[in-house]
Amino acid sequence: MFNHIQKTIKKIWRRYTANLRDRKLPKAAPSVAEAILPLETDAYAIAPNQLRDIMNRGIPFVLLDVREAWEYQIVHLEGAVWIPFGELPRRCNEITPGLEIVVYCHWGMRSLDAAFLLQQLGFKSVKSLIGGIDRWAREMDTQMPRY
Repeated sequence: MFNHIQKTIKKIWRRYTANLRDRKLPKAAPSVAEAILPLETDAYAIAPNQLRDIMNRGIPFVLLDVREAWEYQIVHLEGAVWIPFGELPRRCNEITPGLEIVVYCHWGMRSLDAAFLLQQLGFKSVKSLIGGIDRWAREMDTQMPRY
């Protein structure tokens, strides 16, 4: 009986280790920006160069920073309305309705959540800055402090 159990365990072990060898894992995980993008990126996200174009054309919009106070104190985009993500449901009446809203955070995850939340609260055109202020600092304003 012991030999039968031992053979069965070895057989299971061989199958298990063979399955591990056959698995194909990606060579690298997606970046933060790639990982958070929804399927329809035009509907929910905006790239830093697109935001810069809107700023340069003088189109009225609301730039919303949803980071915490300590993050905002380190660096922020000029003209941004600051409402931490946790306070957004309570303070969303401070946002001008009818204008396009561009939300940003550090890397773009909280801002995407904030964009979805604002859409659920009735705001029509809300987009999240892909890669957040970190990507903005890398691509648009290399002199900007990063953290």
